[in-house]
Amino acid sequence: MKKIILCGIALVAGLMSCTEDYTNWGTPQSNTPNEPQTFVMMVQPTASSIDFATYTEETVQLFTTNVGEGQTKGYTVTITGENVDGIQIIQADANGRVATSTLEDVVIGLYGKAPTPRTLILSVETIVNNINTAEGVISAKVKASPYSMTAKLDAPYIDENGYYLVGNVDGWTCKRVEAYHMTNNGGDVYDNPEFTVELEPVDGVTTYEIKMIPAADFNDDGTVKEWGRALSALPGVDTPAYSGKFSDKNAGGNIKFDAVNGAKKYIVKINAMETTYDVKAITYNPFIYFIGATDGWNNDEPNRQRLALVDESGIYTGYIYCADPNGWGNEFKFQKVAGDWGTEVNSGMMSGGITGDVADGGGNFKATAGEGIYYFTLNMATNSLNAVRITNMNLVGDFNGWNQADDAQQMTWDAANYCFVITGAGVTANGWKFTANNAWGINLGGDINDLTQDGSNLSAVGTTIKLYPTRKTSDKIYCTVE
Repeated sequence: MKKIILCGIALVAGLMSCTEDYTNWGTPQSNTPNEPQTFVMMVQPTASSIDFATYTEETVQLFTTNVGEGQTKGYTVTITGENVDGIQIIQADANGRVATSTLEDVVIGLYGKAPTPRTLILSVETIVNNINTAEGVISAKVKASPYSMTAKLDAPYIDENGYYLVGNVDGWTCKRVEAYHMTNNGGDVYDNPEFTVELEPVDGVTTYEIKMIPAADFNDDGTVKEWGRALSALPGVDTPAYSGKFSDKNAGGNIKFDAVNGAKKYIVKINAMETTYDVKAITYNPFIYFIGATDGWNNDEPNRQRLALVDESGIYTGYIYCADPNGWGNEFKFQKVAGDWGTEVNSGMMSGGITGDVADGGGNFKATAGEGIYYFTLNMATNSLNAVRITNMNLVGDFNGWNQADDAQQMTWDAANYCFVITGAGVTANGWKFTANNAWGINLGGDINDLTQDGSNLSAVGTTIKLYPTRKTSDKIYCTVE
């Protein structure tokens, strides 16, 4: 049998490979020894680097080869990164071209969306048809040596530590003020580029004027050291608006929006990837407060359990410990303003229905599943209330295969301190969360100091974890990890 030696050469940095592995569908069998014949595929890279911010073509030619016209239908390109895990496999056409969007997706798949120059290591292989040999025409698979190129995504600078508002909200002091700190909900800022902050109304301000400064652009004393990356209005835009585009290079004036009568607060949100902003005036109170049998109906209780406004349409959610220590019945009401019976929310107001593990107690609400923690959803727009009794709270994460029903990671309720507790926790920095009732429907993640429903994975490591879900001593749901 005659041997066909198939070689692949990448003509870059002196790299060359040659392999005897081949698939031969056309060579007749023979025991007569012959001198081997060689087919060499040469790969010439044509794109050593690409910056997607300036590249405008719909396709990218990665390479050319010496494979003749009609000898291949296309190439399989296996791409890996430098110091990252993962493999991306794409198809190039017979001319060595791929869609620009396909190559962008490769970079994102290996490295994420940050606009940093990235090294791509490419290995090219194909089936070459119509190879003429002394024994006839054959088809064979051939693979070239790897070569590398660099690629940089088109994305704006995003500060991983967020942004700070400056403006007439604080009299243009142009200082870093924590109350005006815009943050995202955890994770890679290029995967989660939305940043928000809640602003309290400022007396006397009829039109708010702001800019947003990256956290990295402040001096140690809190003053602004660099204005060049401030988020501003677009050039020529001076009209107040509650949404729009912004410049991430301080190319325009102040972003403006008008004050709203009756607003309890404003939520300012930006998408740093899309360079858009949105302002919503919230006319609902930020919290609804619990009063009931758990606290002996004490209207002077300074530390109230509470539900938090999670949607500006009037939806409140939260965890409440319902108990009946005095034997009066496990009943309760809510108040829009703590201690003010004139703002009470009672069962008679729920024209939209009362569902789940709670019922109408004749003016009061009645917890029907016994003493314990309940997860409430109160919709003040539709006047409806739903409650789910929390039968267990578990830790779940990479450490236990994301098993949300792992009894070994079940927490215990500490009624005296209004917290769930576990000792001997197995969490690791590879990610974990809290889940309730052995399911994902109710879960907590994000930031250990501000846990939210469906928040990102946590990475804090410790063996003793305490979860404080009721907001009794804090406006936030939080946990400690020791």
